[in-house]
Amino acid sequence: MKRIFIKLFIISILTSCSKDDSSNEVIDERMGDSAITNIYASGKVSEQTAAEAKQTIFGKWDVGGSSSKNNFSSKNSTSCEFNFIEFTDKSYIMNLSIDFGSGGPESGSIFGDYELVEVDGLVTEVRLYFSVLGSNEHIATLTNIEVVEKASGGFDATFDINFLIDLEDINIICSGLDGNYSADKEPAMEETLSAGVDTNHYKVVRSWKLTSYSDSDGYDLASSLLEFCEIETYNSETGEYTYSIDPDCVPPAAFQVNLSTFGTYVTMLVDDSGSPLQVQTGTWAWSNSDQTEFIVDDDWTGTISNLTLSTWEFSSIEEGGDLTASYGLTAIP
Repeated sequence: MKRIFIKLFIISILTSCSKDDSSNEVIDERMGDSAITNIYASGKVSEQTAAEAKQTIFGKWDVGGSSSKNNFSSKNSTSCEFNFIEFTDKSYIMNLSIDFGSGGPESGSIFGDYELVEVDGLVTEVRLYFSVLGSNEHIATLTNIEVVEKASGGFDATFDINFLIDLEDINIICSGLDGNYSADKEPAMEETLSAGVDTNHYKVVRSWKLTSYSDSDGYDLASSLLEFCEIETYNSETGEYTYSIDPDCVPPAAFQVNLSTFGTYVTMLVDDSGSPLQVQTGTWAWSNSDQTEFIVDDDWTGTISNLTLSTWEFSSIEEGGDLTASYGLTAIP
């Protein structure tokens, strides 16, 4: 899958951030005519309904940049840092940095659905899930969540998190993350407040499945997915690399792309049950006022040719103009 990661979003499933049709939503006049979920909600989640709490936790919470508890020893690593957790309307992405003591830290990401548990109409906890072979496993619980709007602007959050599994079971070499955290909410993208239903920003901020890919080198989607099983071998005598396919490897069934209104992208390879095999995160932004060009990781640009609530088509020119590529995606409900 190297080709897709390099050419789509650089090698390194947030769902739609669009507003739910809930009559219990709190309306904030600062949102104007935006169709995106309210980014200004605050309060104690334990005193809120699920509809209210969903708005309160909505956003990207920078844990690593705060004064929170964020460094831990792990039996297989030097330290583990909790970078951020982001909530959309239905899903979350948790990003960690794991330092093995040589070669610099590696990033690990956990993606899944979340559940707001209510008792007597008020939320008691937020449960995080991770999909394994098509089955959602409860991996962690957040409690005592409180979001405060600062007089100087912005929002702070505090919460407790308790992990129910050993993260090594899902290939995250990290331990000891239970505890109390504080976090700063990162600003939403500027386009959020003007994102009416007819804007490209509103249309693109959701989950997508790559359904077609082609480039001037002759690669298609199937051959790109097969690269996940590719073995790279270096010949020290010639200084060249050769490539072969691992016969015991099962290629991913699909490649998914997910964009949030807080400038986060998630790319994910999934198996035939829809469970993630590999999750990568990074940043994206619009690169023109017409919202027809976007830039990924400050490095790679795509040009949109067609965008609706259900289809997304774009192209790119890469490798100094030597390679052209076209992408077609379908929205995931």
